[in-house]
Parts: sequence; C-alpha cells; structure tokens
Amino acid sequence: MAERAAVPAQAVTASFLHGIASGDPLSNAVIIWTKVTSTAASVPVTYQVSSNSQFTNSVATGIVTTTADVDFTVKVDVTGLQPATTYYYRFTVGSTTSAVGTTHTIPTATAALASYKLAVFSCANLPAGYFNAYNSIAKRTDIDLILHLGDYIYEYPNGEYGNGTALGRVPAPNVQLNTLSDYQTRHAQYKQDPDLMAAHQKVPWVTVWDDHEFEDDSWVNGSEGDDANNLPGQPWAPRKIAAMTAYFQYMPIRAALIDGVGKIYRNFSIGNLLDLTMLDTRMAGRDQTDVENLFTLAATNRTIMGAAQELWFNQQLSASQARGAKWRIVGNQVVFSPIRVLFDQVPLTFDGWDDYPANRERVLKYIESNGITNTVILTGDIHSSMVFDVLDDPYNIFDFNPITQSGSALVEFVGPSVTSDGMGATDMAAMIVTQPHLRWGNGVKHGYFILTVATDKVTAEYHLLDTILSKTYVDSIAATFQSALNSAKITSKVVA
Repeated sequence: MAERAAVPAQAVTASFLHGIASGDPLSNAVIIWTKVTSTAASVPVTYQVSSNSQFTNSVATGIVTTTADVDFTVKVDVTGLQPATTYYYRFTVGSTTSAVGTTHTIPTATAALASYKLAVFSCANLPAGYFNAYNSIAKRTDIDLILHLGDYIYEYPNGEYGNGTALGRVPAPNVQLNTLSDYQTRHAQYKQDPDLMAAHQKVPWVTVWDDHEFEDDSWVNGSEGDDANNLPGQPWAPRKIAAMTAYFQYMPIRAALIDGVGKIYRNFSIGNLLDLTMLDTRMAGRDQTDVENLFTLAATNRTIMGAAQELWFNQQLSASQARGAKWRIVGNQVVFSPIRVLFDQVPLTFDGWDDYPANRERVLKYIESNGITNTVILTGDIHSSMVFDVLDDPYNIFDFNPITQSGSALVEFVGPSVTSDGMGATDMAAMIVTQPHLRWGNGVKHGYFILTVATDKVTAEYHLLDTILSKTYVDSIAATFQSALNSAKITSKVVA
C-alpha cells in the first residue's frame, strides 16, 4: 500500500467544535484540553498560555500533533507556572483559533489562604434535560474550582433512561455504549453542549468517574449486580478499558496508565487551608456491588476502595493533619452516611458505602483514633440533595443524640444531579423522619452546591433550579449549611 503523502502544516485546516477545558491545577502546572475537527490524518495544534487575555505576555507555547489514535483530542500539562495565578489559554490550527479559556494554579501548600470556593456537580444525563446548572455556574466569577463527582456522561441509548427526542437531545451514538468509538462519540457529544462548554471555559475542573462513565452499578470485575457480562457476548474487561481510555482522552485530567485500574484517586494541597482528596470508590478496588445478602455485605474484608487506596487515603488524612491544614475535603462518589430502613437494618440502596459497612467502619475508626479533625465529605450519585452528621451507627441512641448531635465525627454534603431523576418528594420526606442524622434533603430539584472553605467554617450553599426542560430557568438558594471548625457536625442551617 502506498504511503499517504503528509499534508503540509500550513495546508491543514481544522475547527474547534468541542470547546476548551482545563483541570487538575497544581501550584506550578495545569492541564489544558481541546479537540479538533479536521479531514487531515494528523493535525499540528499550537497552544498558547499567557498571563493576560490579549496574549501579549506568553508564558508557555508549543505544538502538539493529534491524530485519530486519540480521537483528535489535545491535552497538555503546562508546567513552570506561578502559584495562585490566573492564566489564559487558547489553541490554533492555521488561521483558526479556539475560544480563550481562563484557568489558574492553586496556592502552594504553605501559603496563607483565607477562603476557597468550590462548585460541586454530578450526574448529568443529557436526554433528561438542559444543563442549566452548568449554565448558571458559568455566569459567576467567584468560583475557584469546579468539582465533578461522577456520571459526567451516561451510557444508555435514547429512551432507556430519559427520552431526549422532544428537546433535541438524543444520545449519540444511540446505542448502549460498548466500544472505544462508542464512548468517544458520547464524550464528544457532551463536549458540544453549549452550557457545559461555557462552564469548562471559565474555571479549572477536578473530576472523578462513577459508574455511568462505564455501566450502571459497575465495579472492578463487572456491572449491574452480579452480571459481569452485561451486554451478551461482550466481555467486561475490554469495555472497561475502552471507557477509561475515552475518559482520559476527553477529560482535563492528568494521564494514568490504562491497565484496567486507571488510578484516578489523588490529592491537592491548597494553601494552609485545605487538602482536597479525590477518591475512586468505583474502579480502584470495589468488590461486587448490589450485594443484598446482609451476611455477605457484612463481611469484614469487603471493600469499596481496595487495600492500596485505603492505605493511601489514611496516609493522606494523617499527612494533611500533620501539615496543619485546617480542613480535609473529600471528593467521593457514593453516599457515605448510613441510610437504613426496616428498623434500621436494611440499606436503602446497595451501591453506596452501606454495601461496604466494614470499609466505612475502618475509615471512621482511623479518623477518630488518629485525631483527624475537620473532615468534610462531598458526594454525588444519588441525584438528591442531602446533608448529614456522620457516624457509624446514628440509630443507636447511646452513640448519637439527634438534638445535640453529640457523637458526630464529620459532615457530609450530598449534591443534587444536573439532570438525572431524584428520589422524589415522598421518599425524601420519609427519610427526613426516619434518619436521625439527616439534617435536610430535597429529592426533586436539580442543581449544584457551592462549598466555601474558610478558616473558621465551611459553608454549603445549595442552588436548585425550577426547571431543566426549558433554557429559561430560575436558580434559587434552597438551603445553606455551616460546619464550624472543630465541631464535626452541622452547626448552622438556613432553609428557604
């Protein structure tokens, strides 16, 4: 076969239809990302980073050649930057230039920091409605970092979990995702959503995956409960690696070895104020999920993290406490707090930490026995807003007093979905009555929450939207909660 003649660089044309993004900021580096659309076999893409939006003070520039091997995505780890500094970036192919993105580095671990503001998202099902939550956050100018706690994409064909026909939001490809091409195409479709593009353009993101980046209720060796071969004739391992590969190609996250594990758990030390520790409770070491046999799930060796990550997490908590950081903020996919029904014996769901009670007990025991203070867990997955005082057994009146909140070891803020259906008003009302450690909940509305970390308290501000079925919406603050330093409980509550 004759070799294809190389296309001269000056003749290559391309467009930027999928926006730009940045993520995983360090004190001296940040990831920048884009994707090009071109008919050329390879495309040289120039990136530019500047300290001003006019690009008259360039701090980094270079050329990256992208090909079909990475689905024409471009990802650059820009190094040699200054801490706590805002930068502007863009990409160019020939005479075509992308939009300009804004990003920033984080402060050094020893820098004095008075406050830091995170916007927290999860669970964006494209056919279910418009991404108004992303649109809302893109309008703000006070957000330091966006966290996405998983289910950035969904794997279903149209109609299986939401029908996007009426809204013009039919998933592509319109199949159950299975191959690398399938996952790439779905990620590319999401990246063309104008509201998601706007949110990526304004602020750096830190992300982790949950199950729907792969398959519902997935774990290390399978998905959908005990069905390790969810699509007939399609083995799980290649599908999992395909999903991981597409994720690392399309997300502004540092590269990891795609080996069936794809280590994604990591830590960010942000000044002397906080450590942001991102967990992987899905693919790093999770035992089989949806185990409904109470004897099996109570096994002391069951794990949602895997031994290596659990050891690493303990070390991160201790290192953060030892360095004097005020707060330990944990990005976590599934609900950590116990939620039990039927006389407090049966978990409400079998996909969260309730399905791995021994692992949760070990984490809480480590925190308490090692004097780890001011730990805050941020959670997605369940499509409903909830706020918890956290301890191992909140149903034991000798361990927890729901009036004084005595016995609480830490707090958990669970965020609403961007568009995925919540548990509903009736179920949430029942939970508020039966769960003594649940301080508030909303199982109907979609949105996000903003966590402001300050030296004396953390504040969670829940923003809920009146609709996802129209691009005209109202963003309202539904509730605000605070946890004072060294309190290990919710200390202030304002509900609209």
